[in-house]
Amino acid sequence: MKTLHKIHILAIAIFSILAQSCTNLDEKIYSTIPADEFFKNEDEMIMNVGRAYTHLTSYLNHWNIWGTLVITSDEGLCPYRETNLWWDNGVWIDLHRHNFHSQSGNLNNCWSFIFDGVTLCNQILYQMEESEVDFPTKKNLVAEVKILRAWLYLNAIDMYGNVPLAIDFKEKELPDQVGRPALFEFIESEIKGNIDLLDEVPAANNYGRVTQAMAYTMLSKLYLNAKEWIGKEMWRETSDACDKVIGFGKLSLEPDYFSNFKVNNEDSKENIFVVAVDNIYTSSAMIFHQMCLHTLSQQTFGIVDFCWDGFCAMESHYKLYTDQDVRKKSWLEGPQFDSSGNPLMLGPNRQLTYRPQVKALYNEYDPALLDDGVRFAKYEYESGLMNGMNNDYAFYRYADILLMKGEALVRLGRASEALSYFNEVRARAGAPLYQEKDLTLEEILNERSRELAWEGCRRQDLIRFGKWNDAWYEKEAKGDFTKLFPIPYWAIDTNVKLKQNPGYY
Repeated sequence: MKTLHKIHILAIAIFSILAQSCTNLDEKIYSTIPADEFFKNEDEMIMNVGRAYTHLTSYLNHWNIWGTLVITSDEGLCPYRETNLWWDNGVWIDLHRHNFHSQSGNLNNCWSFIFDGVTLCNQILYQMEESEVDFPTKKNLVAEVKILRAWLYLNAIDMYGNVPLAIDFKEKELPDQVGRPALFEFIESEIKGNIDLLDEVPAANNYGRVTQAMAYTMLSKLYLNAKEWIGKEMWRETSDACDKVIGFGKLSLEPDYFSNFKVNNEDSKENIFVVAVDNIYTSSAMIFHQMCLHTLSQQTFGIVDFCWDGFCAMESHYKLYTDQDVRKKSWLEGPQFDSSGNPLMLGPNRQLTYRPQVKALYNEYDPALLDDGVRFAKYEYESGLMNGMNNDYAFYRYADILLMKGEALVRLGRASEALSYFNEVRARAGAPLYQEKDLTLEEILNERSRELAWEGCRRQDLIRFGKWNDAWYEKEAKGDFTKLFPIPYWAIDTNVKLKQNPGYY
């Protein structure tokens, strides 16, 4: 039983109460329950904080940040297939080709996820401030929510850059738009001002919640991308923030890479920050099997609900792995069989065979085949799986800390010191250990892709290494303006203080 499940259940109960308060139109409508009427004790306050964590599950949808980061990178694509699968009015084609616009459903959903979450955090903080209930850990709860809000803004500084900064739930004026320097300063100060009030590392009593290790990982990523975001190299600060996580001495690589992604992965010593997922209480939050697998693959894993045959890996990504690299098993490749070993047949004399090559991204007359592209299988697919998975999703892992530490050292000209950090990750993967001469920036980028495939890191990595604008399969080279996504048209219509990012209309 995952510790955070109680928070999820109680948060759902709060949502039910809020919904019921608005069903009788003859009564006065309240947008929230007044703090003095509900939050009577510590348990109720904790329940309310649970709403902020429950919100994170929306990140995992293919129409939200997870899907957007996969498809806009060079790690994944969603081709138009036989039988007109996955056309969706061309949204996946446009995202892959970086034809971004202010009416893109995915990019609008990402914006909504971030700022709905910010508003929710602001509301929770306001309710705690207004409540007269006091208890020893109240300040710690406040710190948690502030760090979560900073995490949402960390997504905003990456994806949109110029965004409204709103931190006061009572404020009636429309929030001002700020650029990356101001956002950077805000995120950094929020982390530093609250980090000492958090538990050091994940444990049974704080599972799925913000910890110092999570907050220092945020700082590591903030500093790692500082050159892009504020024009200042902060490699030394990146290294120091990674040292904080390493220095706790309580986190480590799991001996088995795939332990981090199993159905029951809550005991991982490597996962630093997760969103607790459960197919009862979080419904269809995480549906990687449906997004990726052909429906016949249901017979391989004993999956009950229908799979949609969509997302697959880019061939160029799959070629990064050697055969001895255990991480290559993150992908299903080759002829497919049911759980009894019988071939899965697409038709007479045609076995379902996932191949690395994808015939076309979009060709109406000669589309990609149903089994083009290797399929994502990093997260364990359990027998009896329906529309929602039970695996907890790892936002941050200790392996990323080691790789960020190594990269920072290389960029500081200390490649010999970086070797041990990279090779700890390589050894676990069964890959040949690096020599100092191997630590080129290109190889570091490739190793990050092997280790962290489809974990939400690739966009930042491609931009940081100067590769985001490059041409790749079925995508032409693009201008620098695509490093930022467009602000949704409706957000600009709602707030006259917002100006569209350069290059968009």
